[in-house]
Amino acid sequence: MLGPVECHADDGGRLGLGPPQQRAVLALLLTRPGRVVPVERLISALWDDAPPKTALKNLQVYVYQLRKVVGARLVSRPPGYLVEAGPAELDLARFTELLALAREERSPRRYREALALWRGPALADLAAAGLLRGVAARLEELRLAARVECAEAELDLGRHAGIVADLGEWVREHPVDERLRELQMLALRRAGRPAEALAAYRECHRVLRDELGVEPGEPLRRLQAELLRAKPVGVSAIRQLPPDVAAFSGRGSELEVVKARVARDGVAVCVITGQAGVGKSALAVRAAHEIAPRFPDGRLHASLSDGAADRVLGEFLRALGERPGDEDALRYRSLTASRRLLVVLDDVATAAQVTRLLPTGPGSVVLITSRRPLAGVPGASHVRLGALPPQEAGALLEAVAGQVDDAAELARRCGGLPLALRIAGARLTTSPQWTGSLLASRLAAEARRLGELGLGDVAVRSAFEVSYAELSSPAVAGVFRFLGLLDGPDVAVAAVRALTGLPDVEEPLAELVAAHLVEEPVPGRFALHGLLRLFARERCRAVESSAERSLALERLHGHYLEALAGSPADVWLAEERENLVAAAHQASPAGAIAFAAALSGYFRRRGEVADWVALTTLALEAARSLGDVRAEAVALKELGAACERGSRFAEAERHWTAALALARRLHDRRLEAATLNNLGVAHWRRRDLPAALTSLEASLSVREELADSRGAAHVRTNLGLVRAALGDLPAALACYREALTTLRACGDRSGELHALVNMVDAHRRLGSADRALGLAEEALGLARSVGDRQVEAGVLLDRGIVHEQAGRPHDARASYGEAAALSRRIGFRWGESEASRRLAGLDG
Repeated sequence: MLGPVECHADDGGRLGLGPPQQRAVLALLLTRPGRVVPVERLISALWDDAPPKTALKNLQVYVYQLRKVVGARLVSRPPGYLVEAGPAELDLARFTELLALAREERSPRRYREALALWRGPALADLAAAGLLRGVAARLEELRLAARVECAEAELDLGRHAGIVADLGEWVREHPVDERLRELQMLALRRAGRPAEALAAYRECHRVLRDELGVEPGEPLRRLQAELLRAKPVGVSAIRQLPPDVAAFSGRGSELEVVKARVARDGVAVCVITGQAGVGKSALAVRAAHEIAPRFPDGRLHASLSDGAADRVLGEFLRALGERPGDEDALRYRSLTASRRLLVVLDDVATAAQVTRLLPTGPGSVVLITSRRPLAGVPGASHVRLGALPPQEAGALLEAVAGQVDDAAELARRCGGLPLALRIAGARLTTSPQWTGSLLASRLAAEARRLGELGLGDVAVRSAFEVSYAELSSPAVAGVFRFLGLLDGPDVAVAAVRALTGLPDVEEPLAELVAAHLVEEPVPGRFALHGLLRLFARERCRAVESSAERSLALERLHGHYLEALAGSPADVWLAEERENLVAAAHQASPAGAIAFAAALSGYFRRRGEVADWVALTTLALEAARSLGDVRAEAVALKELGAACERGSRFAEAERHWTAALALARRLHDRRLEAATLNNLGVAHWRRRDLPAALTSLEASLSVREELADSRGAAHVRTNLGLVRAALGDLPAALACYREALTTLRACGDRSGELHALVNMVDAHRRLGSADRALGLAEEALGLARSVGDRQVEAGVLLDRGIVHEQAGRPHDARASYGEAAALSRRIGFRWGESEASRRLAGLDG
């Protein structure tokens, strides 16, 4: 791909790929190896959005011919095709892999390995034929970026002379790229060849004027001015940077962002923010060391943890050869105006501390770390650090301590917080008795986790206490403490009001976010890092009484239950689901029962069986602890329904049998009828059809005795299933029709949906394909309307079967594909497996 498109056999022989458009098909597929490229995308690319009428047929011919070359690697998969190729088999994939490594390691060697894979312009033969020009252009942009980054990495390492020749070649191939021209001039200047650097500028000026009609940009003009002034270039005596960070790991993307933010005109200021212990100083120091060679006039560093900006200003003046006295800020601005400086200001509390310490020389850079956003720093860009992702967290841990057993679990217990990971790694090195698994087990107990994450004078708790102590008022601190009581992942403003009992929490939350004690992952929702949650909970237990904490949770649970009573939309339920489940586990027994009752319908519609089972089990235990027989019977009935939806039919039957016994003990005829109906379904599921008929007919009798027409309709739907299983499809349809009429009259959309679904199956089995398809479309619309995704997946499967039996494989494949994708999204394993099996049958 990185040159003319070529394909080679295992023995090295070059394989013929046919005419240009056929080669273009393979090239397009190889730009996304292992991923489906839709037919529409292939046609659009091959014929520039103006395909002939025979486009699809031509494409199919190309694919057929290519399969003769690449074999089973070229796979048909709706809605298009894919080619399977490993990174070692495809130069583009290998290039991308090496480029990612080069960016992570900032390694010129890796960049050169990547660039060595190129054999000329990307897709050279296709681009020359007018095909895939856009794809080729994107690949060429990637090549140019790699060249620029390689040159930057070489210059950062001081290899000025060694990169001059490469830059000359690359500039000839990219004559209007100003960044390459700038790097060429820098390399020549630093290699002691200023006259050639000025000549390179003149050539760039001519090319830009003649070809584009523009002047060189400010970086090039500034560099020319420096050359004309013959500004001396050498190693500066001002080197205040602390040693580079030992065992620095991860943060590759953030490091590149910081370096990119400071590669601009004027004085570039980058503020690195984040919670205590997140690694702000480590990133700033690593970034400073990597860009240090660009600052021949000095590298200044100071900590402002004591807030003494005057002290730092005096230290900087002395480093620049001046004695502090009057008008220090003016003299500092004057001294820095003609110098290109790198300034690192660590642990800054306010923007006011920074203002007088900013240099004024063009090309200077200031890196600032702070626990607060410092929005008042003029012209600053901001990089916010969060916890390390699991893989980077494990890598940092092992960079500190060497190979660690249970590294992933230990990193998880540390919440991906670099300070915690460094402390944990250091503890593992203090004694051979310490192992990763032992420390992870000690950290498993939340009550002592923060205590374990300390070593000598360094502790996670101490770092958090600094931020907590800086909060502006007791009210803000109180909001933070109460948030520690929550077990859910995040919380909305209304819930915070209920939890704290305060009508106005927006301002305290804003301050907590600014202090990086609380995160705002999306506007209006707030979360705590796991270790900060433990710290907040510790402080809450130390300050608030047990009664105050219980009252806060009662207010929160009351808020959630009131919202649930209002039949909220599924969007809200999905957003709050984890919080609601967490609240149910924290609630009183009566509260747990109420949460389970309020959420069962949502879990039923969404097919969320695991949470449904867990919550109804919690309600069952709560009912038994209260001695509430009715609540116990209802919980058993609901638990059986959850197990039945999860295809755990024996468990469902056991729970429903127990529920039936309690219903009869309570003389609750409605509950008895509902449980008999459910038992009938369980017997039908287990193919005990006589027992199913007995249970369902008994349920129907009770429903009719109670004049419960809606309940009777539900029973008739299930009786239809049993009649169908016995082979009497006309009788089954009669049951479904009668049930459907009643359910529509009652406005029971969920019941109507199940009757429709069963009618689809009956008509399909009777060979009435058109009637089955019409009912399937009606059922699909209703399933999507009520939000029952599992039933929706089942209807898609049924529709596919109807199409397949009617001899319409293309329509069947599309329907099975939809069913598989939806089942995969909702975790409906049987649906995914069945759809995949039927798709394979169509292809095989």
